[in-house]
Amino acid sequence: MSNELVAKRYANALFDLATEQNLVETVEHDLQVVKKEYVENNELHKFLQHPGITKESKKSVLNETFASISETVLNLVCLLVDRQRLSIIPNLVTEYVNIANQNRNIADATVYSVTAMTSEELEKIGALFASKLGKNSIRIKNEIDSSLIGGYKVRVGNRIFDGSLKNKLVRIERELIAK
Repeated sequence: MSNELVAKRYANALFDLATEQNLVETVEHDLQVVKKEYVENNELHKFLQHPGITKESKKSVLNETFASISETVLNLVCLLVDRQRLSIIPNLVTEYVNIANQNRNIADATVYSVTAMTSEELEKIGALFASKLGKNSIRIKNEIDSSLIGGYKVRVGNRIFDGSLKNKLVRIERELIAK
């Protein structure tokens, strides 16, 4: 079974549990912490993937490393150690966030611009796209992309809304070539 499918099943089960416990946001935050540490801390990653280290030792280190996170997420991580499924953590977190967002009717978006945008600009863009997409709200992060020349490009899920100068110039070029 693929990691994505397994991650989706764990994420669904975790979301159901978090909903019962009224901890959806807490679990989401704690999962992000675990994912960040798992992906960015090479020593921890190597330790957890080492086949010669016992599961009990791995769980002990995880209990120390993640002492401040919720018991629900800590239990999940220990279960993943027992089932040798730690490699699904990044996919599991992505799936959980998608499920939580869908349930709350919000979306995550990335706004690509030539320069950093102010929070007011991002709020306006978020409100505009929330109404266009029928969402309650949109959580936006801003990334710099100097190749856009001007304007901005918004990515929401698999959809891209391109209002950049670069895209407009490409369209003009295509029209001129076609004539």
